[in-house]
Amino acid sequence: MKLKYVLLALVAVIFALALSAPNFVGSHQQPSASDSGQVSTTTTNTRGAPVEVKLGYSELQRDLTQNPGSIKKVIFLKEAYGVQTAIVEKADGTRARVELPGEAGTQVLLDAAGKGNVAVEVQKKEPGVWESYGGLIIMIGIFVLFFWFMRRGGPQGGMVNQVTRIPQGQKSKEVVTFKDVAGAEEAKQELMEIVSYLSNPGRLKRLGGKAPSGVLLIGDPGNGKTLLAKAVAGEAGAEFHEISGSAFVEMFVGVGARRVRDFFQKGREKRPAVIFIDEIDAVGRQRGTGVGGGNDEREQTLNQILVEMDGFNDNEGIIFMAATNRPDILDPALTRPGRFGLHILVDAPDKHGRIGILKVHSRNKKLSDNISLDVIASNTPGFSGAQLAELMNESARVANRRIDREIKKLTDAGVSQADAVARVPEKITMEDLDEAADRVQMGPAKEGRAKRMSRLDMLNTAVHELGHAWVSQDAFERDMGGDPVTKITIVPRARALGYTMAMPSSDRYGMTDTMLKARIRMALGGRVAQEVFLNTVDTGASNDFKQVWNIATKMVTELGMSKLGPICIGEGGGNPFLGRQLANNHQVGPALADKIDEEVRRIIDECYNEVVAMLKRDADCFMKVVDVLMEKETILGPEFVKLRNETVCAVPAKAPAQTAVAAPDATNSGSVATITTAVALIAAPAQTDGAPGVTSGVATDSAPAADSAAAAPAAADKAVVAPGATAAEPDKTASDGSNKPV
Repeated sequence: MKLKYVLLALVAVIFALALSAPNFVGSHQQPSASDSGQVSTTTTNTRGAPVEVKLGYSELQRDLTQNPGSIKKVIFLKEAYGVQTAIVEKADGTRARVELPGEAGTQVLLDAAGKGNVAVEVQKKEPGVWESYGGLIIMIGIFVLFFWFMRRGGPQGGMVNQVTRIPQGQKSKEVVTFKDVAGAEEAKQELMEIVSYLSNPGRLKRLGGKAPSGVLLIGDPGNGKTLLAKAVAGEAGAEFHEISGSAFVEMFVGVGARRVRDFFQKGREKRPAVIFIDEIDAVGRQRGTGVGGGNDEREQTLNQILVEMDGFNDNEGIIFMAATNRPDILDPALTRPGRFGLHILVDAPDKHGRIGILKVHSRNKKLSDNISLDVIASNTPGFSGAQLAELMNESARVANRRIDREIKKLTDAGVSQADAVARVPEKITMEDLDEAADRVQMGPAKEGRAKRMSRLDMLNTAVHELGHAWVSQDAFERDMGGDPVTKITIVPRARALGYTMAMPSSDRYGMTDTMLKARIRMALGGRVAQEVFLNTVDTGASNDFKQVWNIATKMVTELGMSKLGPICIGEGGGNPFLGRQLANNHQVGPALADKIDEEVRRIIDECYNEVVAMLKRDADCFMKVVDVLMEKETILGPEFVKLRNETVCAVPAKAPAQTAVAAPDATNSGSVATITTAVALIAAPAQTDGAPGVTSGVATDSAPAADSAAAAPAAADKAVVAPGATAAEPDKTASDGSNKPV
């Protein structure tokens, strides 16, 4: 029999004895006042032994005091805990056992017996071994059993294994292949070599080569890194083992390393296999860094990962994959060749990729015949795969609510429920998709609030939003770096009481200084319009100014787009654990800092003056469009362009961009300058990570609320439309901070 069953049986026997005989465990319970006078039930011995009768303590005390002659002898039994019991022998030959209420009760009986000349005898009761040590034996048995279970018992190793066991979730049975992945064609091409190696090593192995042992997927959240890893395993028919990097982090020392060994061992049991670690930056940060030193437990866990990947183990037929959006903080030993040596960028999809993603997520959707996924893809630059998936799902919910409203409208008009349901087609329309895109970006519309706003608030919001739109559209039509306006609305949505969308006509992979200044002018358009046409200022432009300052500062300090020339003294480099400011190793002298401030101020002032001149020039045309916006509350891009063209402010035709040859001593001989209305700007491509122009103007009764700034420059095909923020209370502003200029 196994030892654990023997121990269990032993403990069960001990507990049974303890329950049946309390004195067995050496414990003693003092009798309560209610049962101190109770004795055992009367019994008769058929062999002539004394008859036991009922006798309580109070009766015994009374007999000793009033009738001592009826008692022959009192025997006090002395135990380890003192005198607890007395045996009373009466003159008539009967006997009784009386429980005594402690030392005080014993003394009272002794005094009464002495006065009545009753014989008293004291007998000492010697405790047995079990009575003396039974409790100790039980405690020792319980502790032995507890520690034995910690070391050996329980499922897969008891308490220790319960702590070190890898958290297991419900494993999905769905097989994902590259057909389910769209918008990342370049990444799929890189991973196809790994798929071929896992399914059939063949030629590569005969040539003496092997696939990369580790693949690091890098990209922003929602771009499909985990989906790509699953697709690799699905295409190759390999086992897929996934875990989060945070699952290795535990408060107990050594648990992380133990989990790493168990996880990799599980992956080696059946090959081919793909071992995927999501968010590896949770455990793979650089060792020995940070304020106060590193984290020993995390570093030991990382060391174990390094050994498992390229150490003393056979990893044939195993591909290690990991995902992160913070590759800059990973330990160099983790990203070197032989471990995660192959780095694949999974960035936001371009228009072609967005169309593919929309097709994947519209497979099970009932779409109307007039649906154009190409239009939806054009209106969603910068959307990640997750956002596009949510857009399609949200469109189904929007369509469901719309169908309910239409059916209710018909039934209210007297149409039967069955006929109303038959008349309304259950399909998703373009309007549903457009509303879903707005909901994903900006949140649900608050149409009731728009109706409750005063006309002054609506006018303030309309002028602010139209100011953004007018500046952006004018710059686009004059080839001055602006983006065409796609939507203007003063209907509140989420935290914004209105917003303007300006989308680039195509995916953009770089930004010139002309484009960046167009962003600045667009952001300033809302405040300038309020100053020019309403002669007022409010808090609605606070976030606009933040975006303006960020763009101008980066143009001067990082992108070399100022009179100071090519300098770069912005954030960067240094220790990523010390925070952005502490990690900044660049030292700026006071003289250069003053020049930087002057340049930033100059760029902003020039853009501000240009916007003032533009809006004063188009004042009559501007106010006519404001009246239409106040009436309709929402104007789409084509309608806005038509309204502009019907006024005298229409741009006759796109003026061709004027170019000038760069100066002979210019360092970049290939650059061209685009002449704007105020200043000649050197056009130089710049890698940026901002978003397309989106502005939101708001106004409240007592104090106008804050709005979102003009969105920052579009990044390499990453132009996320960001919502504006409004202040819930007067003199407060809020911003979601989703627009990052450069």
